[in-house]
Order: sequence, then C-alpha cells, then structure tokens
Amino acid sequence: MLSSSISPDSFTFPFLLKSCANMLISSTPQLGFQVHCHVIRNGFDSDVFVNNALLNFYCVFGDVDNAYKVFEESPVRDCVSCNTMINGFVRAGVLSCCFRVFGEMRRFSIRPDEYTFVALLSCCSLLEDYRIGRQVHGLVYRELGYFGENVLLVNKIVDMYAKCGYLDMAERVVRGVKGWKGVVEAWTSLVSAYALRGEVEVARRLFEQMGERDVVSWTAMISGYSHAGCFQEALELFVQLEGLGMKPDEVAVVAALSACARLGALELGKRIHRQYAGNNWTCGPSGGFISTVVDMYAKCGSIDTALDVFRKTSDDMKTTFLYNSIISGLAHHGLGEYAITLFEEMGLLGLKPDTITFVAVLSACGHSGLLDVGKKLFESMLTVYGVNPEMEHYGCMIDLLGRAGHLDEAHRLILRMPFRANAVIWRALLSSCKVHGDVALARLASLELLELQHNHGASYVMLSNMLADTDQHDEAASLRKEIDNVGIRKPPGWSYVETNGTLHKFVAGDKSHPEAKTTELMLRDINTGLKYIGHISA
Repeated sequence: MLSSSISPDSFTFPFLLKSCANMLISSTPQLGFQVHCHVIRNGFDSDVFVNNALLNFYCVFGDVDNAYKVFEESPVRDCVSCNTMINGFVRAGVLSCCFRVFGEMRRFSIRPDEYTFVALLSCCSLLEDYRIGRQVHGLVYRELGYFGENVLLVNKIVDMYAKCGYLDMAERVVRGVKGWKGVVEAWTSLVSAYALRGEVEVARRLFEQMGERDVVSWTAMISGYSHAGCFQEALELFVQLEGLGMKPDEVAVVAALSACARLGALELGKRIHRQYAGNNWTCGPSGGFISTVVDMYAKCGSIDTALDVFRKTSDDMKTTFLYNSIISGLAHHGLGEYAITLFEEMGLLGLKPDTITFVAVLSACGHSGLLDVGKKLFESMLTVYGVNPEMEHYGCMIDLLGRAGHLDEAHRLILRMPFRANAVIWRALLSSCKVHGDVALARLASLELLELQHNHGASYVMLSNMLADTDQHDEAASLRKEIDNVGIRKPPGWSYVETNGTLHKFVAGDKSHPEAKTTELMLRDINTGLKYIGHISA
C-alpha cells in the first residue's frame, strides 16, 4: 500500500492493529509497534477509533504501561476506550487500576454501559471483594435501572457474589430474574459455589430446581460431588448425564475418572477411558484427561495399564502433571527405582518438577526403602529446583526415616521443621514406632496427637496395642478404659466392591446393606468349610 503511494486512512490502522493483536499468540509485538509509529507519522494518533484499536492491541499482551500512556494522551475518550482499558487491566491482573479508569470516566462525565459494569464485576470476582462488588451492583441499578433481562450482567453479578462467598445474595439475585432463558450460567455459578464449599445437598437442591441445564451445569454438580468426596454420587450423576444423550466435557470426564480412582471402580474407569480417548484432551483440571487416566489405572491396582498409557503418550504431549500421576502410581506399587528413573527423565524433556512431583518421588523412596536417594532429593528441592519443602514433603521424609528405623532422626527432623507438625506427621512417627517397638517415642507422639485431635481414637488404639505387644498389659488396659470413659471411638473402616459395573459400600459393623444377611451367611459357610479341612483362625 505504501509502496503504491496510497495513503492509509482511519479505517486502515484499526484493521492492521487487530491483525497484529491476533498474531501475538505466535509472534512478537514488534509489528504492532511499527504500526503505532505509522499512526503517529500519519497524524492519526488523535483519532478515537485508531486510539481504541491501539488500546486493544497493547492490552491483549498485557503491556499496561503503553496502554495507559495511549489512554492518557488521547484527546478524546469515550466509553469504548475506557472499557478496553478496564478489560485490559483485568486480563493483566492489574486490578487496582480498573477503578482508577472508572474514576476517570466519572471525572469526564463518560456514561458507563453494561460492558463497563461486567468488567468491574469481573475485577471484584478476582479480588473476592464483596464490599466493592456490592457498590458496583448498586451502581448498575442506578445507571441502568432493572437489569433482569440483561443475561450478561445477571451472570456476572451472581458470579461475583458466589466468588466472594455471599451465596445468599447470589441466590436472591438469581431467583429475582423472571424466567430462565439465558441465565443458566448464573444458576451454574451458584450450584458450583455451594458444591465447592462442601454444601452438596444445597447444591443438588438448586440443581434439581433449574428450569434448564446444559453440560456446564451437570459438570458443576459432578465436579462438586467429586471435590466433596461424594464419589459414588458423582459417578451416578455422570452416568445419568450420558443417559440423557448429552456429551460430557473434559472437566466432567476428569471428575468421573477421579471418582473411579478413589472408589477403585476399574471397570467403569476402563469404559470411560475407552469411550472418550478419541477426544485428544490434553489440558484442563488435574493436568488433563491422560494424566487422570494414568492416575485412575494406578490407583485401581492396574499399574501395567497405567504404564502402557504413559509410554504410548508422545514426548511432546507429556507434562509435569502426567509425570506426577505415573510417579505417584509407581510409588504406591513399591516401584521406587522406576519412579526415580522417570523423575530423572523429566529433566531430559525440559520439564520442571513441582511440589506435587516431590511428594510423589519422596513417597516412592519411602515405599521402596531408598533412604539415601530420598535424603538427596529432599536436600535438592530448594538448592537445585527452587521448590520450598512444605508440610507434605516433611511428612514423606518422616515416613521414609521411620520405615528405615531411624526414629530419632525422624523426631529431630520434626523438631527442626519451620512450622508446627500436624497430626499426619505425628501419626506417621507413631506408626513407625509401632513397627519398630519404640514405646517411649510412641507415648510422646500420642501426647502430641492428643493435643491436636482429642477425639480421634485410632492413635490411642495403636498405642494400646503397642503396650499389649510389649507385655505392658496393665497400662494397655488402663488406656483402653480411659478411651471408653471419654467416649472416644475409632472411626469404622469401610470399603467399596465393584461387581458387574455396580459399586457396593461396606462399613465395618454396619448391617444396613440389602445383601448384608446373605453375605454374613456366606462368610459363616466359608468359615465352617475352612474349619472342616483343618484351618485354625489366627
């Protein structure tokens, strides 16, 4: 165009800048800078449309300084340029500047529109600032009047209250909307917020009351159940979603696979894996579909299949999340040396281990007795990889040292920790004391647990058993009596059994299962048969 001596006009530069912004994903911003130079050279830097295009360009890759410079030097400001700036600050995470621009709008008597308030509400959601969010909500009423038919605003207001934890206000807003059309997103935000807060019964009630539901709504409820530990309910809802002919998204599939992993539902997990393997999902929660598939097979006891899926994943598709899943799986199966090999392989692929990686690899060392390797890895966390050891990493080291019988060293490490040890760490030490018969250190660990978890009975039962095993029966009996007197109860054990694609939960001492009587009779018959052939119960 320039070589043909054709002069650009005010329509040329916005198109060029939009193209430059679209190219930023795979290119550098240099072309946009060059266009900006031509804007100034041709005298279009005072044109409002060109200025708005410049603002958008600088905001897209987060160049807040240049964006604000263009904004302040612009002789004409309108609602569009202000909205562009506010949205740019939200995307760049410079949230304090959003309201600075809004203040400029008020100073220059620029009337905000719905997109202004949508951007400000997004800012409040990220800040989780209920006080400012409520003020913005009030301004919406004052400036725009009733907004019930404005789907975008309703969704953002509900999302803001939900993110700030004021779910009663979010529910009041969403219930005040006449009709359902278009506000599915608002109801979904509400369902998701209640579910993530652990109030799954409330979330399910709202879910059932929704006039219409989309895949995102179902996903919010399924993920909420999984997040709250209601894994069987998550799977039941997932199967129900499929039964309606709706195609679940990656988030729902990942949540279902995670539930299968926690319940040991291998057959259902296999079916979900086979059915959705063709979607080529690579990103998302928990590191994506493949990472969750590997985790599911490993947790369900099928480590060979987990390794097979891992090996068939090309190197360019492997992520830190995927390595975390397979290393953790190998750790649980006692394959520590293989886990170390894969940890070293991560470096060859240029992948950086994170806090979860070190939990997995230190756990692998503990399960396989790799004491020296574990010590070196723990020491290298901060010095080599720049990862600060957290409570879980210390817990892995206490377990590693305890399993190896280095109880005094484990105790010294607890005392050197930069934060107070939690119940998990003291329980790990207590378990090691039981294995190695250190009653004195077990008493100390039990006292610490008593202070942290007064009503948790498992620790007292463990200490009582230790005393009995070391012929200190009087003290063991005294401890048992104390447990009974204060009403401490050991949490009952439970397990899931999958038969023909159906999950059955069994709790120790519970006879509410419809097949409990039949199961009891069968066990009695088995016991009688064993006695008949000479077996003596231990």
